[in-house]
Amino acid sequence: MDFGGDLAVLDPSMVFQVTTLCQLTGKLKLITIDNVASFYFQEGELIYATIDTRIKKLGQFLIEKNYISREQLNEALADPRVLSGKERIGNILISSGYLEYASLVAVMQDQMKEVVYEVLPWKTGQFAFFNRVEPANEDILLDIKMDNLILEGLKRLDEANKG
Repeated sequence: MDFGGDLAVLDPSMVFQVTTLCQLTGKLKLITIDNVASFYFQEGELIYATIDTRIKKLGQFLIEKNYISREQLNEALADPRVLSGKERIGNILISSGYLEYASLVAVMQDQMKEVVYEVLPWKTGQFAFFNRVEPANEDILLDIKMDNLILEGLKRLDEANKG
């Protein structure tokens, strides 16, 4: 670990801002008792995000956006290449003709944004930054400014607290 601390001292929005302002490249992990989220930055810009729990899986996002049907998802999930871990579900859906690559990219980027929104309210836990660590085998990356994500996430929190 190259940089770390307590989320009670620096909440996730502050940790994201420090990472962005310092133009860090590497992996940021936010860890709570029941969840772990990982964020990958390149020169201070968020490029990839993942979380262990609570965020919908890719297939659910694709169904909700009406890109695929439940039947198409079930068929892809039953594919032996997916079951063995040799192929990703998105690639199976594309090769089956059920999904366009551009749609996969859009949904995966939405999914990564949701990871940011999910962690913004975290007030307990730890964070750790690992310099120069890159996401393994990821070819679909996020292309949005971190400041915009933080503002959108805080706006969502504010609206949820009012409603």
